[in-house]
Amino acid sequence: MVRADDEAAAVALRLLRLTGASRRYAEECALMLMLYGGFPAALEGLRALNAAWPGRARRTREGGPVRWRERGTLLCRRVYGTAFERLLPAVHALHPDLAVWMVEHGYGRVLSRPGMGARDRELVTVAALAALGWERQLVSHVLGAARVGASPKAVRDALSLGAQAADARGRSIARRTWERVQSVPGEDAPRPERELGSRSS
Repeated sequence: MVRADDEAAAVALRLLRLTGASRRYAEECALMLMLYGGFPAALEGLRALNAAWPGRARRTREGGPVRWRERGTLLCRRVYGTAFERLLPAVHALHPDLAVWMVEHGYGRVLSRPGMGARDRELVTVAALAALGWERQLVSHVLGAARVGASPKAVRDALSLGAQAADARGRSIARRTWERVQSVPGEDAPRPERELGSRSS
């Protein structure tokens, strides 16, 4: 849905349902689209969900700004590892409000919600960013997915899935990202069993 492909979204939702995943899990995927594709993507993602998988969403009570800031900081630190200390000042330099929104809203209110764990949220993030071709953020979240426990195969699959929905530029970015993260030292970098290949070309 981040690329506004209703037909592909319907197929993906049917497949997700066959795996035994909960509808709540699918709702969380659709809600996350707000961060990457904006409100239109989230709204259309939820419309696609309702058409492919009828049901009723329930409002969650997830706290307020203080709680969002606390849990957002914790999750952001997990995703970025040692780069976290450089991240906030860098975003703050771009715009102070954006730094607050990123932690409180992005990480605290959306990505730390119950209904889906950090590992799966990072894999959805990788797929969405690959589909949209946001290279700098994609590199960060490919590494972040590994930091929160995603296997190299899962990271590669998410990257390939996003690349399939991308345009030629996005597919090139996905391949370049996979090559780039292999040179990152330490245990954070996903180590491939094979290169990002034909599935993304």
